[in-house]
Amino acid sequence: MFIMALLTSVVLRPFSAQARVVTDFNECNAFFYKQTEPIGMDQNAKKICQILENNAATYATLYSVFHRTPLYSAYRFDPDCKTGRGRPTRWYLEPQLSQPEDLRLHSMVPETVNNKNAYKENQAITDDFSYTGYDRGHLNPNLFQCDAGRMATFTLTNVAPMDACFNSNQWGKWEKKLKTFLLDMASADFGRATVYIVTGTVPNANLRIPQREISEEYERVTVPSHIWTAVCYEHNDSEDKSFSFGYIGENRPEGGISLMSVSDLNTKITNLYSKLSEIRIFEDSCFGDNNKLENVKAEFQILIDLQVNQNVQMSSDIQNTYLALKRTVSSDNYPEKKFKLSEMTVKLAFESMRTYVSVAENLKLNYGGVSCLITHAKPLVRNYIGKRDVSGVSDAVECLLTPEKQKTAADGSPCLTSYDNEYSCQCNTEGETKSCCSSPCHYQDKFKFYGCYSGQTLIECSPQYSLITYKGERCLDNHPCATYGQDYYWCRTSDSWEYCSPPLWKSKTQSGKYCRTGHACAKYGSSQMWCFTDDRDNYDYCCTCKDSSSALNGQTCRSDHPCGYHDKTYLWCYTDYVDNWDYCCDCEV
Repeated sequence: MFIMALLTSVVLRPFSAQARVVTDFNECNAFFYKQTEPIGMDQNAKKICQILENNAATYATLYSVFHRTPLYSAYRFDPDCKTGRGRPTRWYLEPQLSQPEDLRLHSMVPETVNNKNAYKENQAITDDFSYTGYDRGHLNPNLFQCDAGRMATFTLTNVAPMDACFNSNQWGKWEKKLKTFLLDMASADFGRATVYIVTGTVPNANLRIPQREISEEYERVTVPSHIWTAVCYEHNDSEDKSFSFGYIGENRPEGGISLMSVSDLNTKITNLYSKLSEIRIFEDSCFGDNNKLENVKAEFQILIDLQVNQNVQMSSDIQNTYLALKRTVSSDNYPEKKFKLSEMTVKLAFESMRTYVSVAENLKLNYGGVSCLITHAKPLVRNYIGKRDVSGVSDAVECLLTPEKQKTAADGSPCLTSYDNEYSCQCNTEGETKSCCSSPCHYQDKFKFYGCYSGQTLIECSPQYSLITYKGERCLDNHPCATYGQDYYWCRTSDSWEYCSPPLWKSKTQSGKYCRTGHACAKYGSSQMWCFTDDRDNYDYCCTCKDSSSALNGQTCRSDHPCGYHDKTYLWCYTDYVDNWDYCCDCEV
């Protein structure tokens, strides 16, 4: 009885967040690069140090009382916070914005029916967003925070009206990709960097909510025309590894997002504000001269490509059939509406493996683990006319759109039961406990393997990409290509089983050749990774890099003898100091 009472008291203990409206950011300047706040924005805006109950600031916000919208929130990225969970059922208000002289009002307070009228003169309330078509869009994203810090982002001084489609579709994808990118960078640099982030708005003086049609207290909150984020990655030991970048998107349903340097972002925001004085987000643009922007663009290329081709259209036949069914079911002739669309098969075709991989990764990361399983991969085709090679190379791909198999271990094995929390995901597969994924399994380019997070730990996993073997035979629908506890990829067919591989685009061999379409690097029953390099079944061993210089047997090259040709015609290196050697891969190439 005592234990139950103790547990009840813990559960019911109220969480108390705090904030402090300040004259300067000195007590929370740790969230700014070089402890210097952005300049050039509204000097009459209120500065808020968002503070938790332990008096440790969690982020800083510049809030416009005139617009009832934050101009920016500044925060730091915590690489230990990988899978923050939990959302409060209530939002917080900031009483100091209305009663700054009352020093007792140092805590955010939960919004209630009784107090919102007292505070709404100087800030937005939840009623302002109801039925408007705009979300309460976080500037400091809740998915970047953990535990109490996550709860502290749910204050109305940290949210701005974001178009619901833009927030969930475009901006939400970029937030998730940014988190994944920074987690990978933190792992690669062993946490030896500090990441400063500022996310802000550009108020649109001509657009406010609530609209006149839906509220008697209308046009209280300014809707931003644009939302932007600036990132400063300061490596603790090396300026050469430090860099910065930013991106900005138009706050409307079809609004695109552009990635650029911080200097260009400063100029863009200054022009949007129509200000004579320059807006500056980071001091010295935070290593903006390190020429790393192209590397960053490569990491975000999937999202950039998808903005160009983001609408996957149904064929006209499927569209007409679907609309005809919808009209029939909705007609007055069938008031009971006994008909429903229970299944629709969607197949997608891509002209290249590169395009397929981009779309497949996006589906996994941004649409709840949806897969497009390869059902056909066209082999390389070469045409020879006389002595001249007129080779036309085709790597067209067809795939079947389907939800990822649920309740599977990281190796693809089906789970009888599973347990997933903030720290790990465990799966029981017929008596054996295996790790499972808390996030989608996709290719981790920096580490050269397919990986997912199990709780807060990055582990290797078996991706769900393909329904064909390396010979082109069809796998059973309920048994896609995976490892299933082996050190190779395979699947069951209608007759027996066969080797297969994930479709790693540009999978490269140790000789520098690329694998042919549909036959990416895998073991295929061998002790080493290999693949076919052409349509004549010529093959070579593959690179499986996990560091800058790796031998094919999994060992690391000797530090004084990195992977190279060393007067040979192939890449090799010594793996120890008694001159044992192996073929290798120069992972920097």
